[in-house]
Amino acid sequence: MLPVTPYAYPVAHIPPGGDHIPRGGTRNRPGGTGRPPDETPYRPRAIQNLPGPILTASGIVSIALTLTTAGYGELVWSVLCGLTGALCLRFGIGLMVLEQDRIKAAKAQDRAHHGDN
Repeated sequence: MLPVTPYAYPVAHIPPGGDHIPRGGTRNRPGGTGRPPDETPYRPRAIQNLPGPILTASGIVSIALTLTTAGYGELVWSVLCGLTGALCLRFGIGLMVLEQDRIKAAKAQDRAHHGDN
């Protein structure tokens, strides 16, 4: 399981009053560059959850291929496509559920870190 840090949401660690100044920054420019210190301009934000939707979409396509091959009477291809479709859907949805649990845990830890209820 991935460790959850208070910086899971880059701007969530800056209180609305601006009392907290991140590493090397000023009140108006966190981190000295106008963005939170742990976020670079070239790092995609949602890269962690990308395998889940890709596997789920692949599973849906594979189930469609299963129906197509079954319509043509190809039993072996139907079984193979059905098996890959089921596995892709299972692991894709599982990865998305795990990512949502990680996000919920990060929000809860962030709330506990700042004392918000």
